[in-house]
Amino acid sequence: MVEILAAKKALRRSIKAVCAALPATQIQSESARVAQRLFARDNWKSATKVCAFCSMPGELDTAPILEAAFAANKRVFLPRVEDVKARDMAMVEAFSMADIDAFPRSNWGIAEPPRDDSREDALDARVDLVVVPGVAFDCDNGRLGHGAGFYDNWLARADAAADAAAVAR
Repeated sequence: MVEILAAKKALRRSIKAVCAALPATQIQSESARVAQRLFARDNWKSATKVCAFCSMPGELDTAPILEAAFAANKRVFLPRVEDVKARDMAMVEAFSMADIDAFPRSNWGIAEPPRDDSREDALDARVDLVVVPGVAFDCDNGRLGHGAGFYDNWLARADAAADAAAVAR
């Protein structure tokens, strides 16, 4: 297990170095290409409730994805860190790009929904599609995240909620 963790850490470091060297124009063109591939998918077209994320600097630019979701009248849910030590986050509703622009910035510099208002949680809303960040993905949709475990923990809860909803139907 220690070897796997070390290999993941080395791979993250290597990929992040390559990405950091990319010109901003290439990041923008690749981001547009990813967005167009997403928009062509049937699960995007049929989704009415979408979890996504706000980009960190140097990461895939998700603004076009968020803008398209709002333009298509999809409900959008974004991550908010609830407990750093527990690696716990919630996905809560954002209402517009203006709403997102007004969000405070997290310790990582990411726009994050405020804690001082009640927004619907994605697990309660039973979202249709989840767009997750990652350092790398394999051909089988395996994900190498940033290493903190926030998404792994949330996705496990989302899977459990989806299984519970399927059993309840």
